[in-house]
Amino acid sequence: MITGWTGKRLRINLTLQKAWSEDIALEDRRQYLGGRGLNASYFSKHFQSPVSPSSPENPIAFAGGPLTGTLAPCSGWTSIASFSPLYDPSLYSFTRMPGNFGASLKGTGFDQCILSGKADHPIYLWIDGGKVKFEEAGHLWGKEPIETTVVIQEEKKDRSIEVLCIGPAGERQLPFANVIHRLSWTGDHLGLGYLFGAKQLKAIAIRGMKPVTFHDPKRFLNLCLALKNRIQKDQKMRTAKEEGRVGILTREEGTTIRKGTRGLPAGSEDQWTNSMKSYFSGQESCFACPVHCGRSIQHQESYLGGIHLEKAWQLGPRIGVYNGEWTLKLYHLCQTQGLDPFLTGSLLAGIMEGDENGSLLEEDLKQFDNIWDGGEKAFAILHRIIRGSKNGFRPTVSPVPENEDLDVLADIIPFCTIVVNRLNLMTVTNMTDLIDAATGYALSKEDLQNILRNIQRMESILQNKGGYWSDKSSLPQTREGQISEISRREKDTHESIVYRTTS
Repeated sequence: MITGWTGKRLRINLTLQKAWSEDIALEDRRQYLGGRGLNASYFSKHFQSPVSPSSPENPIAFAGGPLTGTLAPCSGWTSIASFSPLYDPSLYSFTRMPGNFGASLKGTGFDQCILSGKADHPIYLWIDGGKVKFEEAGHLWGKEPIETTVVIQEEKKDRSIEVLCIGPAGERQLPFANVIHRLSWTGDHLGLGYLFGAKQLKAIAIRGMKPVTFHDPKRFLNLCLALKNRIQKDQKMRTAKEEGRVGILTREEGTTIRKGTRGLPAGSEDQWTNSMKSYFSGQESCFACPVHCGRSIQHQESYLGGIHLEKAWQLGPRIGVYNGEWTLKLYHLCQTQGLDPFLTGSLLAGIMEGDENGSLLEEDLKQFDNIWDGGEKAFAILHRIIRGSKNGFRPTVSPVPENEDLDVLADIIPFCTIVVNRLNLMTVTNMTDLIDAATGYALSKEDLQNILRNIQRMESILQNKGGYWSDKSSLPQTREGQISEISRREKDTHESIVYRTTS
């Protein structure tokens, strides 16, 4: 009996309006585990060269892993891959999305879902259990993500179903448009909103209730409870819960000073942080996550759910805006239009510094010369971009994390990289113990090293075939022995929880 995984892939062709199931070979599950690996494997087998992001042939792949949909802490993320509109020529790209979507997909009986084709009119997908329906979405076209979500839930008479949808920006195929899930969770850095819009796909609504089976249920539960207890007791997590400080700054962002802001009064960033915290009204979390790093915001009688301060930073100090009020206005505009806050912040920063003008005409830029307040200026520029027709834009290259293998491993399973890599609250040993208890598949350090190397090799080949490769790519070849070195350091600083939970 298959445990952990379902062993199934859902294929959906929007052109033909047909859906069918395929088996995922056991060897593929063991060789790539899940998430990012399964997606890279699919693209490697089916594409010898890139296709246009707007082509019906361009698939969008969603995948979970052996721990998706379980009680494993912080395992609620979903891996997503496609040929992205953010690069020219087209480039195979991937991202991860927090929330509950992957758990619901697993609950329908599938480890992976592949969307291909293009509808001839606006539609949305309704995946209920293992059944797929192609629903009319003409009445939803033009609606904001929150309204779209509520309308679909009311149509299906179930407010608990998961809805992944685009806003007006995705319908207009802005390259930095995004998909939004549970009103605010997003899959960033890929241009997913553009890809949905190009396929005339307004939303995916999903309801999955099938339970996940385990190789050793008792051991798996003990491991999950021990991990959850350790995470909740960690001082960094307590600070995060009390003050909302998770992800405010990465190491790279903390050392970035926007040009022209060196003359700001001391404490401007602290003032921005305190201003944002004054609007907190609650917490939100991904599936099976004890961290609750999402923040509900009450602002001018409007509710903004799931705000991450790391994303808000992109629309605040990242672009020279230290007024929390303007940051929230920018964030709310991104939510209502369905825009990627990271890419929007990158674009605005470039325009306001004069380094990026591909998204606005010169005469457009001149009308903002007399606006001196940074927040007001950024808001006016973003409104103009949304209304305009020029969509040329290239994102900045993301910095390589210090322990890149941990990021990749988290993305494969998939886990929250903030908890795994940035806060170091889950070790490699923890992850392999959980996989063993869930699937019966015991992984050695050498197994992990080979899995990571094979996945990165596939991704490198996929990205090279378009003739586009950057020395700054976040996917260098895996350094020999990196996992072994990480495991050695963990042994010095952490006691494997397997001994505490089975003794």
